[in-house]
Amino acid sequence: MNSVIKRVVPVLAICVSLILAGCQSSGSSKNVDPALTKGTSAQFFSKSAWQSCAVGAGVGGLGCVLLGGNTGTCIASAAVGCGIAMGTNYYLDTKRAEYANSEQRLNAYINDIRENSKEVQAVTNASKSVLDKNLATLKILDKQIKNDAVNQKQAKAELAQIDANIAYLNDKISRMKSVESDWRSLSAAERESGVKTAKLDTQINDLHKQIAALESQVNLVSQQRSAVKVS
Repeated sequence: MNSVIKRVVPVLAICVSLILAGCQSSGSSKNVDPALTKGTSAQFFSKSAWQSCAVGAGVGGLGCVLLGGNTGTCIASAAVGCGIAMGTNYYLDTKRAEYANSEQRLNAYINDIRENSKEVQAVTNASKSVLDKNLATLKILDKQIKNDAVNQKQAKAELAQIDANIAYLNDKISRMKSVESDWRSLSAAERESGVKTAKLDTQINDLHKQIAALESQVNLVSQQRSAVKVS
């Protein structure tokens, strides 16, 4: 019984810490354009998706241990699919437990970071039409204001949604940058242990470029928004 408790307690501690981290505020989606919050891309880089994965991994790992499995193997197996969002050290430990061969481990990293890049692209694709529409709305409002022909109530409602869209996407970008930072930390840790990470670093740089491209689009709308004032 004592041996089981000793093996279960670490898994419980990990599960609780993941759940608490996943419960941090993710902000409100009120007023956000439905095109941004519907579909699979809405789940990418969101707290709710991360929490769901974390809880599933924690519960799965606990169940595996209770059935007599090796603690490290159980946690690593349960975390499959959560990726680096589980935390740099945790993710690194699970991959090292799963792949003793550094080349196989690097290939696993590259596959996971490519999935992150696809997720960034999915968010970018979902955002493009919304951001283009927001820019067109801002152009119209600016012209109406200059001609003193603006409908104050309608203008405020449209600006509120644009503000919400910007905040929503900036939150996504912040989470993307956090993921990028985690990948850079992981790469540095592997280099310190003597692993050649050039291929991984190339993928990280590609991820950075994709995030920067999305941020540039959001910043453009944000700049135009700041120039439109409705009293």
